[in-house]
Amino acid sequence: MNYSKVYYDLCEKGRYRELDGYVERHHIVPRCMGGTDDRDNLVSLTPEEHYVAHQLLVKMYPDNRQLIHAAIMMIPKSKTQNRNNKMYGWLKKKYRVVCQERTGVKNSSHGRRWYHNPDTLDNGKFRDNEVPEGWVLGRVPKEEKRHCKNCGESFVVKYRSKKQFCNKKCANQIEKNDLKYDLRKEEFLNYIRFGYSITKAIKKMGYKNWRSGAGIGRWAKRLLDEVDTGS
Repeated sequence: MNYSKVYYDLCEKGRYRELDGYVERHHIVPRCMGGTDDRDNLVSLTPEEHYVAHQLLVKMYPDNRQLIHAAIMMIPKSKTQNRNNKMYGWLKKKYRVVCQERTGVKNSSHGRRWYHNPDTLDNGKFRDNEVPEGWVLGRVPKEEKRHCKNCGESFVVKYRSKKQFCNKKCANQIEKNDLKYDLRKEEFLNYIRFGYSITKAIKKMGYKNWRSGAGIGRWAKRLLDEVDTGS
Protein backbone atom coordinates (compact mmCIF):
# COMPACT_ATOMS: atom_id res chain seq x y z
CA MET A 1 0.00 0.00 0.00
CA ASN A 2 1.19 3.50 -0.78
CA TYR A 3 0.84 5.01 2.69
CA SER A 4 2.08 8.42 1.59
CA LYS A 5 -0.61 8.72 -1.08
CA VAL A 6 -3.36 7.68 1.34
CA TYR A 7 -2.06 10.12 3.95
CA TYR A 8 -1.87 13.15 1.68
CA ASP A 9 -5.23 12.34 0.09
CA LEU A 10 -6.73 12.34 3.59
CA CYS A 11 -5.13 15.69 4.38
CA GLU A 12 -6.37 17.21 1.12
CA LYS A 13 -9.84 15.93 1.90
CA GLY A 14 -9.72 17.74 5.25
CA ARG A 15 -8.49 20.96 3.69
CA TYR A 16 -11.40 21.60 1.31
CA ARG A 17 -14.48 20.85 3.37
CA GLU A 18 -16.47 22.13 6.33
CA LEU A 19 -17.35 19.79 9.19
CA ASP A 20 -20.18 20.24 11.67
CA GLY A 21 -19.52 19.37 15.28
CA TYR A 22 -16.28 18.45 16.97
CA VAL A 23 -13.11 18.44 14.82
CA GLU A 24 -9.40 18.22 15.58
CA ARG A 25 -6.50 20.17 14.15
CA HIS A 26 -3.78 18.13 12.46
CA HIS A 27 -0.31 19.17 11.27
CA ILE A 28 0.32 17.82 7.80
CA VAL A 29 4.06 17.98 8.39
CA PRO A 30 4.46 16.98 12.08
CA ARG A 31 6.14 19.49 14.35
CA CYS A 32 8.72 16.88 15.33
CA MET A 33 9.74 16.88 11.65
CA GLY A 34 9.94 20.66 11.30
CA GLY A 35 6.26 21.39 10.68
CA THR A 36 4.88 24.79 11.66
CA ASP A 37 1.55 26.17 12.88
CA ASP A 38 0.97 28.01 9.61
CA ARG A 39 -2.50 27.70 8.10
CA ASP A 40 -1.13 25.86 5.06
CA ASN A 41 0.17 23.11 7.35
CA LEU A 42 -3.09 22.62 9.27
CA VAL A 43 -6.22 20.67 8.38
CA SER A 44 -9.41 19.80 10.27
CA LEU A 45 -10.11 16.09 10.73
CA THR A 46 -12.63 14.02 12.64
CA PRO A 47 -11.22 12.19 15.69
CA GLU A 48 -11.26 8.90 13.75
CA GLU A 49 -9.48 10.43 10.75
CA HIS A 50 -6.94 12.11 13.01
CA TYR A 51 -6.00 8.80 14.60
CA VAL A 52 -5.75 7.09 11.19
CA ALA A 53 -3.51 9.94 9.99
CA HIS A 54 -1.07 9.32 12.83
CA GLN A 55 -1.02 5.61 12.10
CA LEU A 56 -0.19 6.38 8.47
CA LEU A 57 2.66 8.64 9.60
CA VAL A 58 4.13 5.75 11.59
CA LYS A 59 3.89 3.56 8.50
CA MET A 60 5.60 6.23 6.42
CA TYR A 61 8.37 6.89 8.95
CA PRO A 62 8.69 3.66 10.98
CA ASP A 63 11.93 4.72 12.70
CA ASN A 64 10.67 8.03 14.07
CA ARG A 65 10.11 7.47 17.79
CA GLN A 66 8.27 10.74 18.30
CA LEU A 67 5.64 9.80 15.74
CA ILE A 68 5.15 6.42 17.42
CA HIS A 69 4.74 8.13 20.79
CA ALA A 70 2.27 10.65 19.33
CA ALA A 71 0.14 7.83 17.91
CA ILE A 72 0.14 5.98 21.24
CA MET A 73 -0.82 9.12 23.17
CA MET A 74 -3.99 9.44 21.08
CA ILE A 75 -5.39 6.22 22.56
CA PRO A 76 -6.59 7.48 26.01
CA LYS A 77 -10.07 8.96 26.18
CA SER A 78 -10.81 12.37 27.66
CA LYS A 79 -13.68 14.83 27.88
CA THR A 80 -12.93 16.11 24.36
CA GLN A 81 -11.58 12.94 22.74
CA ASN A 82 -13.46 9.70 22.30
CA ARG A 83 -11.59 7.42 19.90
CA ASN A 84 -13.62 4.72 18.17
CA ASN A 85 -10.57 3.18 16.48
CA LYS A 86 -8.98 0.27 18.29
CA MET A 87 -5.24 0.27 18.90
CA TYR A 88 -3.80 -2.15 16.37
CA GLY A 89 -1.37 -4.80 17.54
CA TRP A 90 1.36 -3.65 15.16
CA LEU A 91 1.42 -0.20 16.75
CA LYS A 92 1.49 -1.57 20.28
CA LYS A 93 4.30 -3.99 19.44
CA LYS A 94 6.28 -1.22 17.78
CA TYR A 95 5.88 1.04 20.81
CA ARG A 96 7.04 -1.79 23.06
CA VAL A 97 10.28 -2.01 21.09
CA VAL A 98 10.78 1.74 21.54
CA CYS A 99 10.27 1.40 25.31
CA GLN A 100 12.72 -1.51 25.51
CA GLU A 101 15.37 0.62 23.84
CA ARG A 102 15.16 3.18 26.64
CA THR A 103 17.94 1.57 28.64
CA GLY A 104 21.18 2.94 30.04
CA VAL A 105 22.00 6.49 29.03
CA LYS A 106 18.96 6.54 26.70
CA ASN A 107 16.70 6.46 29.75
CA SER A 108 15.95 9.91 31.17
CA SER A 109 16.15 8.47 34.71
CA HIS A 110 19.59 6.92 34.17
CA GLY A 111 21.89 7.74 37.09
CA ARG A 112 19.10 9.38 39.11
CA ARG A 113 17.69 8.29 42.45
CA TRP A 114 14.65 9.28 44.50
CA TYR A 115 15.16 11.86 47.26
CA HIS A 116 12.70 13.66 49.49
CA ASN A 117 12.50 16.84 51.54
CA PRO A 118 11.75 15.93 55.20
CA ASP A 119 10.05 19.29 55.80
CA THR A 120 7.78 19.59 52.76
CA LEU A 121 7.57 15.83 51.97
CA ASP A 122 8.24 16.61 48.29
CA ASN A 123 9.79 13.85 46.17
CA GLY A 124 12.26 14.26 43.33
CA LYS A 125 14.75 12.35 41.20
CA PHE A 126 18.30 13.70 41.13
CA ARG A 127 21.81 12.65 40.36
CA ASP A 128 23.95 12.35 43.47
CA ASN A 129 25.83 15.55 42.66
CA GLU A 130 22.60 17.52 42.05
CA VAL A 131 20.73 16.78 45.30
CA PRO A 132 19.29 19.98 46.88
CA GLU A 133 20.51 20.85 50.34
CA GLY A 134 18.57 19.14 53.12
CA TRP A 135 17.04 16.42 50.91
CA VAL A 136 17.29 12.79 52.06
CA LEU A 137 17.71 9.62 50.01
CA GLY A 138 14.48 7.69 49.48
CA ARG A 139 10.93 8.38 48.41
CA VAL A 140 8.17 9.03 50.92
CA PRO A 141 4.41 8.97 50.33
CA LYS A 142 2.45 12.17 50.66
CA GLU A 143 0.81 12.80 54.02
CA GLU A 144 -2.22 14.73 55.14
CA LYS A 145 -3.58 16.25 58.34
CA ARG A 146 -6.77 14.96 59.94
CA HIS A 147 -8.72 15.64 63.12
CA CYS A 148 -9.23 12.85 65.62
CA LYS A 149 -12.90 11.81 65.81
CA ASN A 150 -12.59 11.50 69.56
CA CYS A 151 -10.52 14.37 70.92
CA GLY A 152 -10.49 16.65 67.88
CA GLU A 153 -6.71 17.03 67.88
CA SER A 154 -4.95 17.16 64.50
CA PHE A 155 -2.57 14.38 63.47
CA VAL A 156 -0.66 13.39 60.35
CA VAL A 157 -1.34 10.19 58.40
CA LYS A 158 -0.20 8.74 55.11
CA TYR A 159 -2.28 9.69 52.08
CA ARG A 160 -5.46 7.55 51.77
CA SER A 161 -4.97 6.02 55.20
CA LYS A 162 -8.17 4.84 56.94
CA LYS A 163 -6.94 5.96 60.35
CA GLN A 164 -9.53 8.13 62.13
CA PHE A 165 -8.07 8.48 65.63
CA CYS A 166 -4.81 10.00 66.81
CA ASN A 167 -4.01 7.00 69.04
CA LYS A 168 -5.44 3.73 70.40
CA LYS A 169 -6.62 5.42 73.57
CA CYS A 170 -8.95 7.69 71.60
CA ALA A 171 -10.18 4.75 69.51
CA ASN A 172 -11.10 2.80 72.66
CA GLN A 173 -12.65 5.89 74.24
CA ILE A 174 -15.35 6.11 71.55
CA GLU A 175 -17.31 3.16 72.94
CA LYS A 176 -17.11 4.58 76.46
CA ASN A 177 -18.36 7.96 75.24
CA ASP A 178 -21.30 6.35 73.46
CA LEU A 179 -22.37 4.71 76.71
CA LYS A 180 -22.05 8.05 78.51
CA TYR A 181 -24.14 9.86 75.90
CA ASP A 182 -26.80 7.15 75.89
CA LEU A 183 -27.60 8.11 79.50
CA ARG A 184 -28.61 11.56 78.19
CA LYS A 185 -30.41 10.30 75.10
CA GLU A 186 -33.87 11.45 76.20
CA GLU A 187 -32.50 14.87 77.12
CA PHE A 188 -31.05 15.28 73.63
CA LEU A 189 -34.22 14.04 71.92
CA ASN A 190 -36.35 16.46 73.94
CA TYR A 191 -34.29 19.38 72.64
CA ILE A 192 -34.80 18.08 69.11
CA ARG A 193 -38.57 17.77 69.68
CA PHE A 194 -38.66 21.41 70.81
CA GLY A 195 -37.18 22.44 67.45
CA TYR A 196 -33.51 22.79 68.32
CA SER A 197 -30.94 21.86 65.67
CA ILE A 198 -28.33 19.20 66.42
CA THR A 199 -25.68 21.85 67.09
CA LYS A 200 -27.88 23.86 69.44
CA ALA A 201 -29.05 20.73 71.25
CA ILE A 202 -25.44 19.71 71.86
CA LYS A 203 -24.66 23.17 73.23
CA LYS A 204 -27.71 22.99 75.50
CA MET A 205 -26.28 19.76 76.90
CA GLY A 206 -23.17 21.68 77.96
CA TYR A 207 -20.79 20.99 75.07
CA LYS A 208 -19.35 24.01 73.28
CA ASN A 209 -18.95 22.24 69.93
CA TRP A 210 -18.88 18.82 68.34
CA ARG A 211 -15.14 18.30 68.80
CA SER A 212 -15.09 19.23 72.46
CA GLY A 213 -17.96 16.78 72.85
CA ALA A 214 -15.53 13.95 71.95
CA GLY A 215 -17.66 12.38 69.23
CA ILE A 216 -21.08 13.55 70.42
CA GLY A 217 -21.91 14.86 66.95
CA ARG A 218 -21.36 11.41 65.45
CA TRP A 219 -23.42 9.85 68.25
CA ALA A 220 -26.25 12.40 67.75
CA LYS A 221 -26.47 11.75 64.00
CA ARG A 222 -26.55 8.01 64.49
CA LEU A 223 -29.21 8.35 67.17
CA LEU A 224 -31.46 10.45 64.92
CA ASP A 225 -31.02 7.96 62.07
CA GLU A 226 -32.13 5.16 64.40
CA VAL A 227 -35.19 7.16 65.47
CA ASP A 228 -36.15 7.96 61.86
CA THR A 229 -35.87 4.31 60.79
CA GLY A 230 -37.77 3.16 63.85
CA SER A 231 -34.97 0.86 64.99
